[in-house]
Amino acid sequence: MPGLVVLESMWNRKGQLLEDEPSVLPYLKAIRQSLAWEGIRVSLVYRRFYSNYDLGLLLEEVRRRRAFQVCYIASHGRRRTLMGIGNRVIRLGALVEHCRPSPRIGYIFGACDFVTPDTARDFLVRTGARFVAGYQKAIPWTESMLVDCLFLSYLLGGTMKWVRTKHGERQPPLREHEDFEITRSENPQKVAGQLYRDFPLAHDITFSCFTLDRRSGRPPELVNSFDAYRKSVDRSRRLVRHL
Repeated sequence: MPGLVVLESMWNRKGQLLEDEPSVLPYLKAIRQSLAWEGIRVSLVYRRFYSNYDLGLLLEEVRRRRAFQVCYIASHGRRRTLMGIGNRVIRLGALVEHCRPSPRIGYIFGACDFVTPDTARDFLVRTGARFVAGYQKAIPWTESMLVDCLFLSYLLGGTMKWVRTKHGERQPPLREHEDFEITRSENPQKVAGQLYRDFPLAHDITFSCFTLDRRSGRPPELVNSFDAYRKSVDRSRRLVRHL
């Protein structure tokens, strides 16, 4: 059973605990339920964090438990920094220490400005994580939440397999068929490409998945889905225009 742990900070910048604010939890519960309908059971654990200290305690336990394959961290962010309650700073260096080592775990950050190529390289090299994904610029809350949900759904449960025509073009399968086939992949780069194909807005708001190509005999090379799948995004837009 795939294991997903979700760690969310407060969104109210002033740290007003009694103020109403959004949460990622209802969205992720819906994803878990939709996957369950398809026969895919996902173990979902949700916790709040407020500072570097309690985030560290949570991440230490995440690393110890073999049940978790994906860790989703949602908070305000800026370059090389996450934000706890009342704008408490959680710097990349401290986060790396909390996540080291993580060879079995992929990390997704729902945070503005945080997962740039230089941050991704530092994080992957120093933690050994399976992948890291997130956003290179400031992002809108609702749109990014939808992108994160689709990426997680595709990664944990798969997505519909498109139909290839006799001319080599791909079409959404529901256009020609009442039913559709599911294709699954554990490769986070391939999943990011599927996400861009189906939802180009993900590319527009700079959602990026990073892995390290660790071929022997040479330094690890950073692989960035944002650059690798530009042509796929352009092709999907052409398809939509012609529907």
